[in-house]
Amino acid sequence: MRKLMMWSAFLGGSILAVMLGLTIWLGLNRVIVIADTGSVTGLTELSHLEELPGHELLLEGSAGEENSIRIPMENAIGAENITMENQYISRRLVVNVRGGTGFFYENNRITGYVEPVQKASYTVESEGVTLYLQLSELYEYESILDKGYLQVNLYKPSERYAKVVVLDADISEDLSGPEKEALYRIEEKLQVLLETEGIRTYSAKDRREAAGLESTLQLIDQTKASLYVGIRFDRDEDTEQFGSYVCYSSLYFRPWFTNGSFADKMERELVTAIEGRALGLVETEAGILQELSIPAVVVCPGYLSHETEGKLLLQESYQDRIAKGICAGILGAYETLEEY
Repeated sequence: MRKLMMWSAFLGGSILAVMLGLTIWLGLNRVIVIADTGSVTGLTELSHLEELPGHELLLEGSAGEENSIRIPMENAIGAENITMENQYISRRLVVNVRGGTGFFYENNRITGYVEPVQKASYTVESEGVTLYLQLSELYEYESILDKGYLQVNLYKPSERYAKVVVLDADISEDLSGPEKEALYRIEEKLQVLLETEGIRTYSAKDRREAAGLESTLQLIDQTKASLYVGIRFDRDEDTEQFGSYVCYSSLYFRPWFTNGSFADKMERELVTAIEGRALGLVETEAGILQELSIPAVVVCPGYLSHETEGKLLLQESYQDRIAKGICAGILGAYETLEEY
């Protein structure tokens, strides 16, 4: 009995030692995924690389690295200290490191696949350090914190997403604050609906600054978007005018799916969702529609100048219906495209 107890104690101690050792090893060699907790719709326009703020960060390429950038992190920095934001219109990746110190980056370099990084810098704030990476083109990313490095894996949207839509809310200067907010909400609701359907969306607008025509065209090109959908409100001197319409350009043409058929499908779905009045399709050769070689429409769900419809457009429940209608039109477009 005594020998049995000794063997049990020995075996239990051995197992405990192994488990403790494994715990320590995992603690020292942990790999933690860093989520993108920032907005992916940051649109600060960057016309010159010299405008990148702060002090220059050193870059050093490493042989054999295909798509990974390695950003050094101080030992005390954990995943909870790091937030990331992909400002994709300006092609800028921003990494905020709470608790980071500026002198650490005076002598530590960013290594790995640094070819897409045109310039890098850092600023020192009261709560830590912010790193800015100016990229040569639009990239999506995944990141992990591993052994003192933040590893950022870059990939092009077309490498991950089969369906990409660019949304473009027309936030004009003549809109009031509540009217702009209503357009933003429609677009945000539409993004959620489309992402649920496995469709990646990119916005050409945000609450800070709008992308210009050139930047929007570049966004469409670099994301390899398959559809473009603009959203706008209208006004008319005739305050009795109300209803919805969809604009399109006949310059884009596929025998089985023209912009006209896309616009028709969109209008029918929108009018059904909001139980509204259809004003028909409007052919136009002006603006961004004439520049695009993908199916593209601009949707107007109603008139702000009409007393009743203007109030409806500002109601969130009505915005839900607008978003569902536009979503149905986009899903219908993909169904047609996939038939051929």
